[in-house]
Amino acid sequence: MDEFDVAVLGAGIAGISAATRASELGAKVCLIEKDKLGGRCFNKGLYPYRRMMAQMANNGINMQLEAGNNRKEILRLFEDAQQFSQSIAGKWESTLKDRGVRIEFGEAVASGPNEVRIVGPDEEKSIIAKKIIFALGSSIKPPPTIPFDGERIISRDDIFKIGKVPASVLIVGGGSEGCELASLYNRLGSKTFLCEEGPRLLANQDPDITDSMEKDMKIRKVKVLLNKKIISIFKDAETIDISLDGGVKFSVQTIVLASGRMARTRGLNAEQFGIRMGERQQILVDEKQETTAKGIYAIGSVTGRKSFDGLSEEEGRVAAENALGKNKSLNVDWIPQVIYTDPEIATVGCFARDAHHKGFRGIEGRCDLECLDHSILSDEESGFFKIVADKSTKKVIGGQIVCKHASEFIPLILLAIKKGLTVNSLARLSCGVSAQFQGIQQAAKACVRAMSV
Repeated sequence: MDEFDVAVLGAGIAGISAATRASELGAKVCLIEKDKLGGRCFNKGLYPYRRMMAQMANNGINMQLEAGNNRKEILRLFEDAQQFSQSIAGKWESTLKDRGVRIEFGEAVASGPNEVRIVGPDEEKSIIAKKIIFALGSSIKPPPTIPFDGERIISRDDIFKIGKVPASVLIVGGGSEGCELASLYNRLGSKTFLCEEGPRLLANQDPDITDSMEKDMKIRKVKVLLNKKIISIFKDAETIDISLDGGVKFSVQTIVLASGRMARTRGLNAEQFGIRMGERQQILVDEKQETTAKGIYAIGSVTGRKSFDGLSEEEGRVAAENALGKNKSLNVDWIPQVIYTDPEIATVGCFARDAHHKGFRGIEGRCDLECLDHSILSDEESGFFKIVADKSTKKVIGGQIVCKHASEFIPLILLAIKKGLTVNSLARLSCGVSAQFQGIQQAAKACVRAMSV
């Protein structure tokens, strides 16, 4: 029976991150995956989504389904996204093997505190591992009143598998994934409805970001339905008739659910190992990513957190380091969150309104994109930069960006937070008058001015 320092069960973005970090630290690692390398991120979610959005932007494609002359192009986009996912998975498989990680495909079952049974397509084997990291992921939780049919009532995970674009679609869920899907279908030419039970889109975001998203959806003619629940649906051969509370009625061809996930812990036998589970059957962990069973860790959406790729990646690193004897804790304030709509949204650290919860007195400065020379050069006017600093120390504690390449700018603000830089350091940033980085500089200057009031 082969022995390893670390066994990682699940090869999504969190599992790959854990295996990579453990191998960098010199550990002997076994990574076990029952399906495809990369999990939901590579095959069903972020990567194919970003590939398709990038292809449309790069090629200037703006679909008009009602014209009926772009169906071949749409099919090509879906096929390209699938091929891209396969190539990324292949790249990572080669990279991991080059770093000495053993990859096993099959159903992984922890049969003891240090033993894992792997049920593969052709054989069954067992391995011994000093430490185990669960990265089992999550699956969509279908609401009882809207059963999936795999064709016209689908989950967010089914979009790229089905490979079709309806003439009209209802996205249920106004969080980050719902807004991304509304952007995608709108770009593909679907008449798009976005339904959210709460009063705002992106409810946990900075209010200015929410305002910007709702305004952008309106400009793009996405019908946003807030404070609405689905009361009933009636499906016939061609359409789905939908009734929302408040008497709102309309018809679409497809419903996509982009909210509600559950941890994939069925068959885990957690009690056998002393692993404490939450009320939604998620694995409970501490700030070290360790479960209540010593030497067993859990990462990614199996912990019940509303995960995004950056968070899952960081959880993997933290778990791997602690499994190998280090003492690391997860710091969520040091993990940027990106929403890949058009324009992109990127945030890190504190919002000004919430800073007092963490012992700061938050002061913010804002620069609208339209004030920058870059916006004229690039024909990009929608968006803004915000810097948040603590009034007493003047240190940068957060930042929010809405612009075309927000994901590429947010690491600079993260670096300022990590290094304990003052807002004056960003205000003195030398970047050139035509560079979009000037947005960070000008937002920092606005923050300095606000502190003097």
